[in-house]
Amino acid sequence: MQPIEQSYHVTKAERFKMESSNKRILEHYIDMWSRGRDFRGRSTRAAYWSASIVNLLVSLILGAISAAIWNLDSNDLGPLEAIYSLVALVPMIALGVRRLHDVGRSGKWLWLSFTGVGIIPLIWWSLKPSSTELNIWDSPTIRDAKEAMTVVS
Repeated sequence: MQPIEQSYHVTKAERFKMESSNKRILEHYIDMWSRGRDFRGRSTRAAYWSASIVNLLVSLILGAISAAIWNLDSNDLGPLEAIYSLVALVPMIALGVRRLHDVGRSGKWLWLSFTGVGIIPLIWWSLKPSSTELNIWDSPTIRDAKEAMTVVS
């Protein structure tokens, strides 16, 4: 009996997809911080939402700790939560830009978040699956893998 690797040829694109889908929630959150100033490339839907959820949970926990220490109301922004929000601002913007790239949009669309209604298309795009087409924001390795996948198929 042949091992799976020999009986089934795994393309670079398939390997990339498997590696990105096998990441756990905290790995996506750590990836958000490690790529915190990287506005190029793509981030998958799972990477975006995993990091966003962990970011929200950390913010809520720090808010609760601040409220307990400084006896704040639930509507007040505590110092721990404020500092964390400021530090996480650029990595979250970078993640949002990469997510927009993943669905074939420019990161400039993130400016819509400053309008009331503009948040609706941003949420819609963040919920869309990754674009399988090549676009100008693909890194060379992903582009090569996708081209190899089209040649193999």
